[in-house]
Amino acid sequence: MGVRVRACVHVCVFCLVDTARCCVLWQKFASPEIAAVTKMDANNLAMVMAPNCLRCDSDDPQVMFDNARKEMGFLRLLIQHLDTADVDGIV
Repeated sequence: MGVRVRACVHVCVFCLVDTARCCVLWQKFASPEIAAVTKMDANNLAMVMAPNCLRCDSDDPQVMFDNARKEMGFLRLLIQHLDTADVDGIV
């Protein structure tokens, strides 16, 4: 991972609320060995964790529904691609 990309990842993760930063650790549970037993791959983990970690401020159900997909996608990307070794000092 390049220095600029790593810096951007650090800033993004640092800006997340504490609960969302902790969810980065869920990627360990998305490993193929564990997911084969638990049936909780990155998609399922993101679906379960996103509403609890990334809360929408709107009271409009349509906005909340629209944001839910984006939140799931964002958390799924973190679970699948973020190298937790790069954020050991942050998480």
